[in-house]
Amino acid sequence: MPNKTPENAFLARIRSRRSSRSYLWLVYSHKLRSDLILESNQELAHWLLNLEFDPHIVDFWIPGVDEIYGDQFGGRRTRPDVVAKNSDGVLEWHEVKAGHVDEVNSSEQIKIQRELAANNSALYRLFDESTRVARHYELLPRLRLMQFIAVGRNQPLVDHVRKTVLDYVNQVQAGTFGGLLQTYPTLASTHLICALVRLTIEGLVTVEIEESTPTRHTAWSRRDPS
Repeated sequence: MPNKTPENAFLARIRSRRSSRSYLWLVYSHKLRSDLILESNQELAHWLLNLEFDPHIVDFWIPGVDEIYGDQFGGRRTRPDVVAKNSDGVLEWHEVKAGHVDEVNSSEQIKIQRELAANNSALYRLFDESTRVARHYELLPRLRLMQFIAVGRNQPLVDHVRKTVLDYVNQVQAGTFGGLLQTYPTLASTHLICALVRLTIEGLVTVEIEESTPTRHTAWSRRDPS
């Protein structure tokens, strides 16, 4: 039986793809505690902006080839790019498009998806370039933050550091990355930042995203989950 690791699945998708300007990304999601294969730059941006770091999204998954949704008559069928569950317990269907989509004269696919989402008690959300353009500057900083997550993903010590950082966050309420590192000079800086980024993904902390993030001056604040 072939080894179905995410890395092998990633390589298999590369071999099966025709010439394309779209990129494949293999990433690790702390929110899901698993690897993900994203099939375009747009999906990578969507993951960073609207899934992984969005505190209102508590769970999500990328439907497989067999996860098809249709109407009760067995006719029209579709597969959203992402199915998510928000903090209100509502399912969301996310459709991610390159370029700009004309909402008034949208494609037949989008019209069908809207109808089927409603039939499946899901909120339909369309993401195109208009939803990303103002936040393009956030992409590289968020990717840099995820590097700390990748470094600490298999290090049990980070779990203990997370508790220390959470106690610190609850005590001081707000600060900077540099202030955190200065408070705990005996702990590895990568572990401290990893723990703070974990808390951000978990919706307990808000980090100020600038083009230079993360630096010692990067600000953070405790977020009220309610």
